[in-house]
Parts: sequence; C-alpha cells; structure tokens
Amino acid sequence: MKDGIDGRSVKGAAAMVPEPIRRQTVGRWAAELLPRQPYEARYVADRPILGFTFESQSGVHAYASDRVRPFRAGPNRLAYVPRGCDVFSLSSAGGEYLVLTGFEFEGTGAPFSDRSDLPAVAAAHALRRLILSDVPDDPLRHEALITALVERLQLQAGHAPDRRGAETWMTAARLKCIDEMIEARLGGALTVQDLADALRLSTGFFARAFKAATGRSPHAYIVDRRLARARALLASGTKDLSAVALAVGFSSHAHLTAAFRQRLGISPSAFRRSLAAAGAEPC
Repeated sequence: MKDGIDGRSVKGAAAMVPEPIRRQTVGRWAAELLPRQPYEARYVADRPILGFTFESQSGVHAYASDRVRPFRAGPNRLAYVPRGCDVFSLSSAGGEYLVLTGFEFEGTGAPFSDRSDLPAVAAAHALRRLILSDVPDDPLRHEALITALVERLQLQAGHAPDRRGAETWMTAARLKCIDEMIEARLGGALTVQDLADALRLSTGFFARAFKAATGRSPHAYIVDRRLARARALLASGTKDLSAVALAVGFSSHAHLTAAFRQRLGISPSAFRRSLAAAGAEPC
C-alpha cells in the first residue's frame, strides 16, 4: 500500500496495474495527484488540506467525529480539511483526486466536501495537465494555479481575503525594491513565495498587493520580465536559444519557445528573423 500526503492508503487492484501517485512541489507547497483506486484514510491533519475530485466518488467518511456516514461526491468538487481535524474516509472504488498542502490559509473554518466552484474547476484541470505533461518543469505556472485554487477555497470557506490593506501597501519604493529583486534573480529559480518571504508577507497578501499596483499577477510579471530580457539578448546578437533560455530562467529552449508563443504570439526564431529583417540585429 502507498500512503498519500492526505493520509490515504491506496490499495492496488489485482486485475489492473494502477497509475503512480504523482507529486509536484513548489517551495513549501505540494500538489499530489492520486489515481483512481480503492483507498482507506485515517489521520489527523497537521496542516490545512485542499482536495479536488476529478470524478464521482462514494464510500463512508467521518470528519471531526466518530460518526461514520455514507458519502457521494460529484465530479469537479472542492473539499477542505482544517488543521487538527480528525479524518476517516474509505471507498471501494475511489476516484482521481488532487491534494494540495503547505499553503497559507487565512482562517480556520469547518471541513467540507462536494463544493462546486467553476473557477476552481478550471484551475484544477490546468494543474493536472501540468502534472501529467512531459513539458519542462515550470514552478511559476504550478504556483499560479495553486494560488488560484487556494483563493477559491478561502472564498468557499467564508474567508474572503481582505483586499483593503493590499491595495495601499505597494508604494513606489516597495515596487522598486521588488523589481530589483526580480531582475537580480531572473536567471535562476524564482517563485512568488521567495519574494513574499523576503518581504515577510504571506504569499496571498503579497500577490494581491502586487496585482493591485501593477495590474498583473506576480507570476505573470516574472514571466514578462524573463521574456523582456530574452528579447534583449536576441536583439544584442546572442545566437544560441538554449543559452538564452537558461540565462533568463527558463528550463530549456522548448520552455522559452512555449512562453514566447503564448505571451508574444511568435517563436524566438521568428522574432530573431524579424529583427534581422528590420535591420535591428547587429553585424
């Protein structure tokens, strides 16, 4: 049996080889994709847990109680287990399930499951695509989707983030300091958690303050700055696209190309050709 980070003991069926449990970590945050399998879970949560069902599940469970009840959860539903909650859950069939841990949660609240939230559905499916894909690792993209899911969880739990302080926190001097941190670390691993930690803020508050001041999420802004530096390197005559990618914090030539196409609508090679055609590329 395998134990997931939400305490599940996953029992493999004899007639079918199950998919592996897939994990992705970004700083303190962890995402785990559990395959459809029978399971039994019994644990006391040592941290808040966000769950998401990709397909219907049924069985019996008990939250913060000895009273075991039947449950049936629909597909594409949110679940929440607060820190310290005693959990028992058992299903003879299970279902594909996403588990997030390590995030900051503003408030406590009661546990819940089978909660519908359309923006959470979009974020969860996008995160599953990233976890399952063979594209280069992209911590910023994972972090952005986890952030989106946690924000939806907080709304569903009745803890809407207080945006009033965030809207006034980001002064011009603070934004300049953040810009300098981003520019200094573009060539290496950089997450929004890193920036928030440097300022001794929660990741959620920092992200809200940054977006209120710039109109862009910090995740999107970091990618914007990486692409701006990549364009500058291409314009200055750097030929090796793999070297450009690594110099600005992308994991590979393919990762750089995907970001170029998504954000700018053009590949790096085509962009370089456009510079030559315009006479911008130096001799």
